Amino acid sequence: MKKFSSLLLCMSVILLLMGCSGDEELSGVSGSSATQSNAEVVEDSTEKNVVNVQEQPKVENVSLEITQDNGKAWVDSIGTVWLHSAAVFENTGDEPIKIGETQMNFKDQEGGILGTATWIYSIPEVVLPGEKAFISESTYIEGTSDASLYKETTYNFDFEKTTADPNLMEVSAVKGVKGDEYIPYTITGIVKNTKEVKQENVKVAGALYAEDGQLLGVLTDYIDVGLNPGSEAGFELSYPDIPIEFADQVATVEVLAFGWGN
Repeated sequence: MKKFSSLLLCMSVILLLMGCSGDEELSGVSGSSATQSNAEVVEDSTEKNVVNVQEQPKVENVSLEITQDNGKAWVDSIGTVWLHSAAVFENTGDEPIKIGETQMNFKDQEGGILGTATWIYSIPEVVLPGEKAFISESTYIEGTSDASLYKETTYNFDFEKTTADPNLMEVSAVKGVKGDEYIPYTITGIVKNTKEVKQENVKVAGALYAEDGQLLGVLTDYIDVGLNPGSEAGFELSYPDIPIEFADQVATVEVLAFGWGN
């Protein structure tokens, strides 16, 4: 009887120990599952809170405007109606611009066309942001002897973004000289090649301004002898034709020059 009781006691102890071990295993598995589940929840929550920020493309501002222009018709000594039109382009954008061909449309008082001029190019042709270029043309009007028919000039011009350099030359010793009825006004001065390469041609333009800053006209010319690095050359601007009364109205002149055709 004692042996049986002892055996029963031993079996009870063994069963008790086995039960504890099973609880610990179950407890360990349960804890591991809970930890894994929490990690998945955190990871899922993090993914939901992620915001993909895409870099916005830069908006290019390529803009060219005519900030001043002027047109004047007059009758010469033999009764021919002449017309001079000039304008100032300004790069009002954020990118360098190359100005292409410009067309001028000469309109009468009723909005009709008296004539046109094409294949006109600015000086300089490449304009940096905030910089300017000049353009002008003089022509005669056929079929009329009345200069008062002219009202205005409109401009159609082409331009595009560029990476080219304006290739501007240094300008100095600028003077304006009044002339006669044949050459009403002349601008003289010196251009210097400050670049490291020879300039085959140099185009020069001089804007004429009245005392109030209003544009009167633009004179142009070019130097085709060639200009080596560090060299300088004089210029004399008297073309195209302008009304003789402009000569008495000029208060200031502004000259721009650039190397062309290299």
